[in-house]
Amino acid sequence: MDTIKNYVETLFLEFPKTKEVLRAKQEILTIMEDHYLALLDEGKSEHEAIGQVISEFGSIDELREELEFATREREPENGIEEEEMYDYLTNRRKDARGLSLGISGCLLAVGALIGLSVYGAEMLGLLLFFVTIAISVGVIIYNGMQFSKNNRMLNDRYIPAHLNMEAQKLKQGYQKSFQISLVFGICLCVLSVSPLFFFQMFTYAEYGMPFMFLFLAIGVFLIIYGSIIYSSFDKFIKEKYFIADEDELGPNAMQAKYGDAARTKHLLERVYWPIVVMIYFGWSFMTGSWGMSWMIFVMAGIFYSVVEAIFVKK
Repeated sequence: MDTIKNYVETLFLEFPKTKEVLRAKQEILTIMEDHYLALLDEGKSEHEAIGQVISEFGSIDELREELEFATREREPENGIEEEEMYDYLTNRRKDARGLSLGISGCLLAVGALIGLSVYGAEMLGLLLFFVTIAISVGVIIYNGMQFSKNNRMLNDRYIPAHLNMEAQKLKQGYQKSFQISLVFGICLCVLSVSPLFFFQMFTYAEYGMPFMFLFLAIGVFLIIYGSIIYSSFDKFIKEKYFIADEDELGPNAMQAKYGDAARTKHLLERVYWPIVVMIYFGWSFMTGSWGMSWMIFVMAGIFYSVVEAIFVKK
């Protein structure tokens, strides 16, 4: 009997663990076990019964076609197209570059301020500092808005199985580049103090500060840029529906993630924290203990996790 179970387990290794696949797996296992027991009753030996059951089973190609057809039949109509996924990833790469440059620009602004101050050009340093900070912050805000815009375009739409597989291939292909950018970024951040020691040998430690911020800016750029791109593939891998914001799931994503508990989760999100705020203000006004009543939010956060674990099953 264990031989038949192991055989069925092997057959289904390549299939995703969806409800349809698990149901088909259990049905096939039941049929094969019943047939096996019937052959034993007919006087067959254990090895003969197992061999006949397996030989009479249909080919794996037929099983694959049936399961893929059943899955395609149940796919929602609002699926994301492959071209849309590639457009999203392209825009994500551009936005990641802009966001990383903006953050690195803030570090470079500090380095420029310190460097020019060392050379006695404090006013020029301040001017360059504020101009660079203003540009960098503007770039961060703009690319942050672009992030949200690109996410909203695909929010709560179904991710077909072939896109899931394509995203996994793209992620694997980018993994080496991500590892290189992460390693170099971390190394540059760690080595950013080396210019201080270098210039300290010549009693000019302050000259090493601008180079320290330059190393930090390049390292931070590599870490953030690589991490954003690498994580963008997960948008099409980890969930059945595209999730723009983990804190505000769409109806389809909510249903897919929480099933029958989706309505409870939705109600909990809409009602719980407003009630907590009302309790906070009510308690604070009645007791006058504004300095301590903020602890209500700490306790509410802990209690929320408990309530969600009890009433909301993923």
